[in-house]
Formats: sequence, structure tokens, C-alpha cells
Amino acid sequence: MLCTHCSKTFGVNAVKNQRGKGLNAQIQCPHCDAWLGKNPILTRLKIAAFYSGGAALVYGYFEPEMGNLTTPLAIVAVIVLLVSHMMDHLRVTQAPEVKEVDDSEHRQKYR
Repeated sequence: MLCTHCSKTFGVNAVKNQRGKGLNAQIQCPHCDAWLGKNPILTRLKIAAFYSGGAALVYGYFEPEMGNLTTPLAIVAVIVLLVSHMMDHLRVTQAPEVKEVDDSEHRQKYR
């Protein structure tokens, strides 16, 4: 997996904290402690497109006279599936707090 906050990769086994269930589940990056999650609307759209395209292809196979309707429906479903799959990636839902560092002494040396 790739963290969208710190751009570091980590494995699924490295995830220690998780909150939520189902499509609204979020994980915490082990490097920067940012909470990451997927967009549930795009995930539902991807699932719906997959099953409607598959159902259209199966129905069109067993009912050849409906091929004029089921083939374009399956093509549109595959296009929606591919577009939603490309757009559905991990996003930062809660960024970690940034600690304020007092570096006034360091800056004073160079003035």
C-alpha cells in the first residue's frame, strides 16, 4: 500500500490500527499515523458496475434475442467499472497533528 500523506509504502501486515467496518473502514499509516480510507461511493459504484455487467453478459448469452440490449449495457458497465477503479484510491481522512518546533535559536545564528 502507498500512503497518500507521507508517500511511503507499507504492507498490509504492518497496519496496527483500524477503525470502522465494511466499505467505511479506515487504516492508520504505520509511518506517519495518518488515517487512510477509500471513498465508499466509488467502491459501491465499482461493485454495482461489476455485477450489472456480469449479469448483462450472462443474460445476453442465454437469451440471444436480447443481445442488442445486453451487449451495450455490459460495455457501459465495464467502462464505469474501469473509471471508478482508477479513481478509487486511498485518501487521507484525518492527518496527524504537526508538532511545532521552536527553531528561533537556530535562525538567530544566520541573521
